[in-house]
Amino acid sequence: MTDKDVPPLDMDAVSAHLDRSWDLFKKHDMAGAELSVRKALELEPDLPEAHALLGMLRAAEGENDEALEHFRRALELDPGYVTPKLHAAELLLAGDGDPEEALEMIGDAIETAEDEEEYLDALLLKVEALTGLGRLEEAEETIGELPPVQFPEAIFHVRAGHSFLDLGFIDDAEEQFRKALEMDPDLAEAHHSLGLVYEERGDVKKEVECWLKVRELDLKEPKVPWSRPVDEFETIAEQALAELPERIRKLLENVPITVEDYPSIDLISEGNDPRALGFFSGIPYPEKSHVSGATPHLDCVYLFQRNIERISHCQDEVAEEIRITLIHETGHFFGLSDEDLEQMGLG
Repeated sequence: MTDKDVPPLDMDAVSAHLDRSWDLFKKHDMAGAELSVRKALELEPDLPEAHALLGMLRAAEGENDEALEHFRRALELDPGYVTPKLHAAELLLAGDGDPEEALEMIGDAIETAEDEEEYLDALLLKVEALTGLGRLEEAEETIGELPPVQFPEAIFHVRAGHSFLDLGFIDDAEEQFRKALEMDPDLAEAHHSLGLVYEERGDVKKEVECWLKVRELDLKEPKVPWSRPVDEFETIAEQALAELPERIRKLLENVPITVEDYPSIDLISEGNDPRALGFFSGIPYPEKSHVSGATPHLDCVYLFQRNIERISHCQDEVAEEIRITLIHETGHFFGLSDEDLEQMGLG
């Protein structure tokens, strides 16, 4: 077959498949997104955007090694493509990855970014990475490179605010969160972040005001596509409980595990985070032997379904988050602090 016999590539069809795939990905329809991106690859196997999207799909499923392969392939095809650099860097910063390679990728992304959004995304990821690695002086130096202007999207201000908060610059964090709210007054992430500022300052009244606003906004949002009926969620929780060591199960056999859609107004009004995944109510086990003559208190572990599903990306992740949350709240039942749980890898 000669070049003249090869049919011309229909780039309109390729673009249509890619656009549909991105749209379905944003709607969390992973199966539909993969079907569309595979159709694009059938027409053009060496399409960097398609490999980048496949990487994002695999990462959302927890298949990090395969995701990294797709991101590397996208970069082979287009070395200047910023998106796969940043996604690959995030994977390399996690678990047993290579943080130095991640920082190198991020630095390259900063240098090659062609628009403000790419540049801000890369710069903020560098700050987050350095902070997570404990390289705080470098993180402070990097965050100082942020331009003192309104960012193109409110979420960039939220990310910048969290970095300032992590570095101990509370006033700067508040300034960023307020800029986000100026751009989008109903951005729940910004209200929640501002609540963290007031929590740091010990201003419970303003903290609770923010928490209650978050509750109002969160409950207006539709549930995620992988949400399940409460009875199915309860079944998953029961299975997670059954996987705990026998001694712990024995001690917990009379402790109810209650599933709630979202933390109540009363609970939030006491200063509890509206986005908590779980909550232990009762007297910790080590203290029970020291409580004499007290009115019997019904211990209870609450699991907040909407919050657990919100931070997950699929049903498998929901099950894992239930297990982690249950273990975490069980730790509180046994009198372990958050610091104790963090040291045990259960934070």
